Amino acid sequence: MMDQIFDQFGSSLPLGDGDVWPEVDLAPVSIAVPWTEPGPPAPETIADDMRTRAGRTVKLLGAEMGPEDSGLLWSAVFSVEGLTSPIFVWLEETDAPTAKHAADMAGVPDHQWTMVWQTRLEGKDAVADWGMVLRTIGWSWPGTPAVHDLELSRWVMREEVLEPLLADEELEPAVESLWWVSASQREPGSPAWLKTSGLNRLGLPELEFLEVPVPLVPTTAHLLDELAARIAEDGPPPPGTRMAVGPELELRAVPPREVLSVLPPDMPGHAADREPDAAPSIVFTGPEKVGATRPTWPPATSVLQRLADEPCVVYRSTRSTKRRSHLARQTWDDLGMIHAKMARLEAKALVAVKAAFGPESAREHCWLRIDTLEGNTASGVLDADARMVSGLQEGDTHRVNRDEISDWCVVLNENRFDPESVPALWRAVDALNPR
Repeated sequence: MMDQIFDQFGSSLPLGDGDVWPEVDLAPVSIAVPWTEPGPPAPETIADDMRTRAGRTVKLLGAEMGPEDSGLLWSAVFSVEGLTSPIFVWLEETDAPTAKHAADMAGVPDHQWTMVWQTRLEGKDAVADWGMVLRTIGWSWPGTPAVHDLELSRWVMREEVLEPLLADEELEPAVESLWWVSASQREPGSPAWLKTSGLNRLGLPELEFLEVPVPLVPTTAHLLDELAARIAEDGPPPPGTRMAVGPELELRAVPPREVLSVLPPDMPGHAADREPDAAPSIVFTGPEKVGATRPTWPPATSVLQRLADEPCVVYRSTRSTKRRSHLARQTWDDLGMIHAKMARLEAKALVAVKAAFGPESAREHCWLRIDTLEGNTASGVLDADARMVSGLQEGDTHRVNRDEISDWCVVLNENRFDPESVPALWRAVDALNPR
């Protein structure tokens, strides 16, 4: 797949031959588990829960009590069959601000203790390791409504994330759950600096865009997720090379040193804005240098603007596509029942499915606005002209089977739902009143 996506550039860059990205130290994954069961558990209890409830082969490698009056009750090290790295676990008292945050953000009941897991995803497949960590926690402590990803300050909800993983052994966690995208501005309305945080947990450089106009921030954030998923699958492109976003859409991947010297002083992203120990990163720019006397890499504004304004094909990672296809097909029956109920209630809603068209070598996934959905088939009209497959035009009617779809969505009362949010969609539909 790498040779189909990355196009090696020539020798006109001020980059040395064989230049590579700096090595990235593999960062840990830390998960806080609110302890909602009776009493503070001992390390042996944690091991037994993983064995009896999650069916894991677990060894307690060592444990020690925390210092008196430190708030740390104990710390321990476990090995879990299937994970390359050991898991460091400690039990600490939950302070009032932490308990309030857990209640407000994730509906976690009041709890005195918090168990923290920390490990590194050092196996051959980091996403599979991540899934094993989440499943082990989900099975072992079923009363916990959410766990907290400490590096990303993100709550991982049981209903939305853990329960689907526990119900379907073939389902992987979304790879983008391993990082997040942030935007920084000097002042409201000014261009933003967008970057990922968390790719270092996969041993990869972080990704960033500089000088992003405010209207293009949502498009850029979505694109960063897509680029990160592809790089997680294929590895980063060599410094100074083009990376295809889609047909006739290219970016350039350059080290920060190539652009920070010419970044306007009022723009965020300068060296002073970066942590001294920040992980290495890749800056995406426009594909060609601009300027006659001192050519420089421009911001990627023109590419981002096209993505925001025009129907464009965007390349996705194979892994993300397969996962979403699997989830869409697994939740097809829910979609059918929801479609039928909304029809009975005469609810105004948009229902669409994404289906694959064309040969495998040039497959394009296109949205169909659904008119009818019966059994394992759906009929609807193309939402836009295809870009890679000839003969597919906006408004054409097509009939697709369940095993051909790769995604679906429902827009109801200005809220968008998809295969990741089936419980929330059911709640929204059940709240509808007959006309």
